[in-house]
Amino acid sequence: MQIPVIAYILSVVIATLALSVSLTTLFKSHLSKFKPIITVGDLNVRIYPIKSENKEWFIPSFYLPISISNDGAKPGKILGVRLCISYPDLPIPNNKEILLPIWEIDNFRNITKNRFDWIEEACTSDWMPFVILPKNTVNKNIVLETRWDDPVIQNNVDLTLEIYTESEREWIKVNNWKFVLIPFVWDDLTSGSSYTIKPEYHLPTEERVYPKDLHKYTGSKEPITKSDKMEPSYLNYKD
Repeated sequence: MQIPVIAYILSVVIATLALSVSLTTLFKSHLSKFKPIITVGDLNVRIYPIKSENKEWFIPSFYLPISISNDGAKPGKILGVRLCISYPDLPIPNNKEILLPIWEIDNFRNITKNRFDWIEEACTSDWMPFVILPKNTVNKNIVLETRWDDPVIQNNVDLTLEIYTESEREWIKVNNWKFVLIPFVWDDLTSGSSYTIKPEYHLPTEERVYPKDLHKYTGSKEPITKSDKMEPSYLNYKD
């Protein structure tokens, strides 16, 4: 007499689990809110010295590739992106300055020390908020800038990327970079060079070559013969 009761209980449990799975699937596929997944690349920096009549200033220009995917079931709006710079060595608690996106570009390789040329040639549009549809990815190459009236010389510079979404209505931290603006670096940057800063992914570190003398054993003890040079090919049209 107990077997039908146990079978009934098992059937109820299975039905309940099936219903839970169905509701969870329904929520994820149709009801879940905007869920951004964000990855960033290297941060590239240039500093442009500007002069106009008797005034001089500097424009720090940061280029950043960013990819944002929407893992939710509803569209989402990215209303803002910003780069926060702080100087840990200063005796000013919570100091920071904010750089906002100015332009979107097609490729950072088009950015050179000739600022006014690449603004005309490489910028594809002004920055504006954008929408990400469900299960879609948007890739952006953005330029963030500000103005410095005096040189910035600091041993430690912290840079933090943040985004602002319509759903959260607050600035969300995305990634960090660390940089130095010692006199040598400042002089290099204001002379036309660019620097690339790697993001802090906190990847596990390991030896890139093991053992260290690995390539001592990968060569050949025999002389390396030269390859036969091939004659160039050409079109052989009849006259």
